[in-house]
Amino acid sequence: MKRSLLIISTSTLAFIIITYVAGGISFLAEGFRISLNTALESALMLTASFLIIGQIQVLLSKAELDKWLQKFSGLRGVAVSALAGGVFPGGPYVYYPFVASFKGKGIPFYIIISFLYGKMLFDVTRIPMEISLISPSVAVVRNLITLPIPIIIGLTAERFFADRTIDSIMQRMGEADGSDHHHS
Repeated sequence: MKRSLLIISTSTLAFIIITYVAGGISFLAEGFRISLNTALESALMLTASFLIIGQIQVLLSKAELDKWLQKFSGLRGVAVSALAGGVFPGGPYVYYPFVASFKGKGIPFYIIISFLYGKMLFDVTRIPMEISLISPSVAVVRNLITLPIPIIIGLTAERFFADRTIDSIMQRMGEADGSDHHHS
């Protein structure tokens, strides 16, 4: 069993027990109801996301990605990756599997980091909420202040980890073959 599945399963069981002890069966039932509603609301987005990920995997061969990365290397690659992250739809349950789907394709670490920071800081879907809930001026200031951060992070990662890929990072973390070599 993967270590991450074991950790989340243990955490889930602990929270179920804590919820039962704190409020009894009614608290537990309410927690399950909320969980089911959240899962149902997310199911369509997840299904669409995984369909998109599958199509991207078919369309973007390693040769095609290598050609793209040669064309968009350095600052240009970092900037394009950060902007792509900003316009990529969905939350972490969508974009993390998307990033993981590039395992085995030799994507440079700095490109992935630029994409993830771009998603976290440039997320265009957040702008209307910021404008309506906070204020237009605060939204503009926040976006201007954070604008260079994904690019700075990406260029820093390129400087220090230019030869690292998403594959080498995952391998180092014990995920090279999808297992952590621990048996339960």
